[in-house]
Amino acid sequence: MKARTLLLALAMPAVMALAACGQAAAGQPAARQPDPAVSDWPNQGRLTEWATTVEREGQQNHPEVYAGVEINLDADTVIVHRIPSATFDEAIRRLLPPAATVRYIDATYSEQQLADWTAAVTADTDYWRQRGIELHLIGTKPGQCVLIGIDNPARDTTSITARYPARPICVEHASGAVPLTGNGQN
Repeated sequence: MKARTLLLALAMPAVMALAACGQAAAGQPAARQPDPAVSDWPNQGRLTEWATTVEREGQQNHPEVYAGVEINLDADTVIVHRIPSATFDEAIRRLLPPAATVRYIDATYSEQQLADWTAAVTADTDYWRQRGIELHLIGTKPGQCVLIGIDNPARDTTSITARYPARPICVEHASGAVPLTGNGQN
């Protein structure tokens, strides 16, 4: 949820700048520009509020079962990842309005467990770099595993999972970031 909010916050200035590129020339009527305060998705604000409510409830009162939350704008749905818990599910039903569409996905691990394991992998970044493995992505798949993105999963997955034998690790391909220099030489 925090990563999606950050992504949206970072993307909005770029969208606004692109919209400004279409300004009409002098003497020409201005083309209708979208209002940057209005979401393209009619229910995005409401869904975000509901997801924030779920996140707060899970992190503060049910950290042992809460595994994450996301929104599906196409389906107008809040998706709750949690280790099955009737108590947590009932708390969510009480907090959200009857109109809220909520989909529950069973998780194996809580957000807190995965965060602790993710921190351990992050602390090993230099260890992996010294062995020629650049960790381009360290995150989680909610309720499932610590997600590690590297250049060559076929070659390096065995080494990585062997270092963390008691932890759920998912290794995927991820490339390093390409800096945008603004001078056309990327």
